[in-house]
Amino acid sequence: MKSFLLVLMLLLSIILFATPRGLTVREIPVSDVISEHQSPVSQFITVAEPVQRGELNLEEWHSVLEMDLGFRLPAGGQYGLKFENNQATAIPFGNPGCLSPEGLLAVQKAPNWLAKDLAGTLAQLNPDQQTLWANLILNTNDPFVDEIAFCVAFSSAQYLNSSYALPELFTENAQFLYSIDAQLSYVEIQNTGSAAVGGNYYSTTRYLKKDAGGQVQQITVPKELYYWYIVHPKLTDEIAAFINPTVVENNSTHNNNIAPPPTGKFWRSYLYNLQEVGYPVLSDTLNLCQTLFNRDGSGNDAIRTIQWWINQNMSFTSNNERPHQPVRIITKRIGRCGEYADLTAAVARLALIPCTSISSISTDHTWNEFWDENWVAWEPVNGYINDPLVYENGWGKVFGSVFETRSDGLITPVTDRYSEGSAILRIQVLAINMLPVDGARVVLAILDTNNRYDCEQFTDNNGFVTFVVGDNRNYRVRVETTFGIYPPIAGTYTQLVENSVAGQTYQYVLIVPDPMPTPSLEQIPAPNDSVEDHRFAVNYQSYGYYIGALTLWDDIDVLGSQPMHYKYVQTPSDASFMVMDSDNLLFWQIDGFGAACNYLSPAMNGASLFNIPTGQDWYAFLDNSHRHRNPVEISGIMLYEKYGTPVLDEVLTPVAFRILGNYPNPFADKSVLKVDMAESAEIKAAVYNLKGQKVKSFLPQHVMVGESELVWDGKNDQGLALPSGVYFWKVESGEVSRTSKTVLIRE
Repeated sequence: MKSFLLVLMLLLSIILFATPRGLTVREIPVSDVISEHQSPVSQFITVAEPVQRGELNLEEWHSVLEMDLGFRLPAGGQYGLKFENNQATAIPFGNPGCLSPEGLLAVQKAPNWLAKDLAGTLAQLNPDQQTLWANLILNTNDPFVDEIAFCVAFSSAQYLNSSYALPELFTENAQFLYSIDAQLSYVEIQNTGSAAVGGNYYSTTRYLKKDAGGQVQQITVPKELYYWYIVHPKLTDEIAAFINPTVVENNSTHNNNIAPPPTGKFWRSYLYNLQEVGYPVLSDTLNLCQTLFNRDGSGNDAIRTIQWWINQNMSFTSNNERPHQPVRIITKRIGRCGEYADLTAAVARLALIPCTSISSISTDHTWNEFWDENWVAWEPVNGYINDPLVYENGWGKVFGSVFETRSDGLITPVTDRYSEGSAILRIQVLAINMLPVDGARVVLAILDTNNRYDCEQFTDNNGFVTFVVGDNRNYRVRVETTFGIYPPIAGTYTQLVENSVAGQTYQYVLIVPDPMPTPSLEQIPAPNDSVEDHRFAVNYQSYGYYIGALTLWDDIDVLGSQPMHYKYVQTPSDASFMVMDSDNLLFWQIDGFGAACNYLSPAMNGASLFNIPTGQDWYAFLDNSHRHRNPVEISGIMLYEKYGTPVLDEVLTPVAFRILGNYPNPFADKSVLKVDMAESAEIKAAVYNLKGQKVKSFLPQHVMVGESELVWDGKNDQGLALPSGVYFWKVESGEVSRTSKTVLIRE
């Protein structure tokens, strides 16, 4: 009998404690080997600012193809126009990809503030998937367009290219937000503008709360928090997918319980409506709440209600299965801090409350924060609300790094909120040729009884990373790049400060013992062009760049590659411009060398004209080959111009009338152009395609002073429906002509 009890106790201990860590993330192996010691430096290596050039006067040629340069150009990438000699025309060109006509229309339909990121994501997709996700945006109506466009823009290319990503999930996610909004009394979604009007339209939430004195206030959530911490369908490391709640989740892949609906369930709608005997229903519980959070301590707010609901539905323990999916977590109804943090984030976000996850990997704990005018520490399992120092002063934890993880994987240090004393580690990474390395992975470890992974950051364009760390700790670091590592022995670390002091800043320069690869370009003169018939023209500038980082935890990496995420830096960056033939472009993309004309070295802006000789294909493009990993933000315009094509020309004569725009834009069935006349006159109108061909003519008509309307049904002069694309109205009265761009979308 005793032996039986011993065996039973042993089995129970294996089940309960087989995975002792509170977190559910996959382990990161960390070596204990220290190969070098670092001494702090008094100053860093200085880096030159990007140069600035003058702008180009585009003279009086006429555009056949205009390409908006509002996009994110990846490191090593090219984007521009290709002149196809056989067709005597130009088309968009890009590496790793460019926008299809559907992709271009989707970007134009999305809010302007999303355009660069959406274009950057769509351009990374394979053609079929780009069409799929672009059409999702094009076929979506208000008020869901901005939410769906955001979720596409900030999902990884690996995920959007996979079979796990379904447009139905994005649609359900957005629609359910508004369905919940109609039921909850403490919060409402606010829409500013619309896709039908276009421009910088956006949504956010407004909620009721009580201040410390018990007075009810109305608070508006900043729009970026609404999209990232309420709307986005991905919480932390899970794959955003429909999940079969009855299937045990594989701890290695976390993808074996993905199933299409109706078997598969998405966490936002599933958790809200889940009904099981003996457990409270979340929708019924939240419908009783009158405020989001009461800082006077009174009840009946959503935060305390969610806390109660979670503890009624969950027990703090675990077995061998450590699921990442909230649908599976609530089915098991057990978990440790990792499961509780994921479930809390899901429940809060479906309740339209901004919520995120906070982690201290080196001390093995994770919890949450919700937003109420500022981020508030929150751990429902222990009943902690707005008590950030409880872990240090109550639990005795001595933190290294504490960080917040955004849905796409961006890590933001928040150590100073959870530690009474914190220090700063400021590190610059250089290559042996003394070039700053952008996008280098800097891995921080902390010495406890042995080395433990603590945090990581990726360097900016000047090679810098900053860690906010706890005091009284021993820190070590290593650097990884695509061309070399430091220390040069794999898996080893270099020693930094051995006992960090609160309030101190420690500065280090780490040199990777390999040169950063730089492209080798031969500059050649532009060939003679005896006939002025075709040319490229470009005006571009950069007001910022992105730190390109590998996402630390994302279950989509089981498909074979680690996704990236991007942190925007509002500091001017640089890009180069050049024109190449087909052979040199091939060498440039494969081996990093080639010959180019009209070369503009990397700078924050530039302008150039290239007269195109016929007889072969030509590529005119912006280039980011001098960067290791960080994309550059580009603005401006690139034109393919043809002599004697006056479609887009606007004669600069005194204004006799003006175009007020066309609506809706984009449109599917009918577009109305408004014209404001300064005096009574006859007008002529026509519609042209991007090639400058007239596709629709309107009979001349006499209009009166004030506003008049012209209506186009998207058909040509023969009454045939034209395909989706960009078209131009041209209205003339006497010597004055005006143009207006419109986008036709066919379902």
